[in-house]
Amino acid sequence: MALSLLFILFLFTDFRQVICKFNKTRIVNTQQGQIEGYLVASKIYYEFCGIRYAITKNRYTAPVEPPMHKGVFRAEDRLVFCPQFQAQDIFAKPSDNEDCLILNVYVPSWTNITSLPVIVFLHGGDFGVGSSSPTLYGPKFLMTKENILVTVNYRLNAFGFLNLGTKEAPGNAGLKDIRAALRWIKKNIRNFGGDDKTVTVLGQGSGGIAAIYLTLSRSCKGLFHRIISMSGTLFSATSFDPFPLATASQVAKALGLNSMDPEELTSLYLKVPINKLEEAISHQMNAKSTFLPSVEKYLDDDPFLTDTPFNVMYSDDFNPVPAIFGLNTVEGIITILDYYTFTSKTDRILNGDYSVLDQRNFKVPSSIIGDLRKELMKLYFSGANNEQTATGSFIQYNTDFQYVGPMAFFTEAYTNNSKVDVFQYIFNYKGKRNLGTLLTGTTGLPSTTNMDDLFYIFDLEKPALYTNTDDALMVSFMIELCNLFAKHGHPTPDDKLDGWLPYPKIMEFDPPNFHYVKPLNKDGAEYWRDCYDNFGIGIN
Repeated sequence: MALSLLFILFLFTDFRQVICKFNKTRIVNTQQGQIEGYLVASKIYYEFCGIRYAITKNRYTAPVEPPMHKGVFRAEDRLVFCPQFQAQDIFAKPSDNEDCLILNVYVPSWTNITSLPVIVFLHGGDFGVGSSSPTLYGPKFLMTKENILVTVNYRLNAFGFLNLGTKEAPGNAGLKDIRAALRWIKKNIRNFGGDDKTVTVLGQGSGGIAAIYLTLSRSCKGLFHRIISMSGTLFSATSFDPFPLATASQVAKALGLNSMDPEELTSLYLKVPINKLEEAISHQMNAKSTFLPSVEKYLDDDPFLTDTPFNVMYSDDFNPVPAIFGLNTVEGIITILDYYTFTSKTDRILNGDYSVLDQRNFKVPSSIIGDLRKELMKLYFSGANNEQTATGSFIQYNTDFQYVGPMAFFTEAYTNNSKVDVFQYIFNYKGKRNLGTLLTGTTGLPSTTNMDDLFYIFDLEKPALYTNTDDALMVSFMIELCNLFAKHGHPTPDDKLDGWLPYPKIMEFDPPNFHYVKPLNKDGAEYWRDCYDNFGIGIN
């Protein structure tokens, strides 16, 4: 049954007739004091940027509430980045700013409604880089609808996910930051005109994975009510670290310490300068995803993740909410942008080093690991005898093992272990705003890749993305989808008989033909599932 475009509202409504009536600034009361926001040049919304929602008491532990401030805080800092290294990523920016736990609030200027749905955005970046800055994720499209947008900074790489099993580094500080932001929103968003009982968490990439992690923590119940995860795949090798102490030890070697002792590692990580630590991380394979969420062994008063994601999904701690999960058609194309990692692995394959196919989320017995590697070579690399064919094979391998397989398994498990509506889409629209396609230079291919759907919701200020008439319709569709889901927990209007049916139906976004499709690469997903059942379920 086709999904009609008839319900899509024109993106720019008649609010333009009244926006000239509003003040240039707006002052809002919060528990920390008054905050002043500013009417943007288009007069469509007010932006409150750089609001401190928490502070770090210690480098790797959970944050604490921010202090009161005197006078009126001018919320105008639009460029706050948490510590990270310079990567081959337009969203990465070198930073040594540990006082980075801020959020940005955007409020439509043209509506008098005082209880608007709230959308909280979590940026991607493989848990290693990125920022919530409006220069990267401009809100102007979402501000044409009656909702409030909040974008959140959270700690990254070692600062967000170092887990040594000690009091000083218990793990998951970045996820605890997001939890702290949601707690701040619950306490303060009403003063901005938001409804704290209608909060949707929208994340892309690792931000989408973080949105899913919120459903796995008892400490987050009641802080959010729906999630949208774009290219966020739990159970992939870049979503969870089963051996965080080994990861910390590996990076420590680059800092001159060869040890697996938690206390020795704790001493090193507490003292190491930020720039030295970031440099050591940047030289790792898959550098951006070196440090990841993990199970906490040292349990403080407010732990986040106390068991593996798989086990939590089958326990009373699981807190499913209505959800939308989305993928692009060939997500793995984006992996070529990590040039060092991708070319290194390709060279190793061409030189017969099949260990490059090992997955950190699988624990394969040494007696059979050689056979598994040969089987993977046969399935994905049988014709890979030069750099070009090896590249194509690696893209498909990464697509299946990082996205398609994990998503198929996770969506099934999420649905089977809940009584909520779950929707899944495949984004297959080729337009001028497909950022992943533009960055990878694959505009001539019929496929879409990671981030191709993202900038039909957000506006990238630099480099600006061109928008033609068809793109504008896609923007309108994606914004209305988010708006409806945030309001009602369903992505289509109640009065449309041809609305979007829940999973196992999968909707393909390829206008003007929105229709149901088969799962992506079912054979690849099933093979990943076999590997996971045999080698991953015990550690994930």
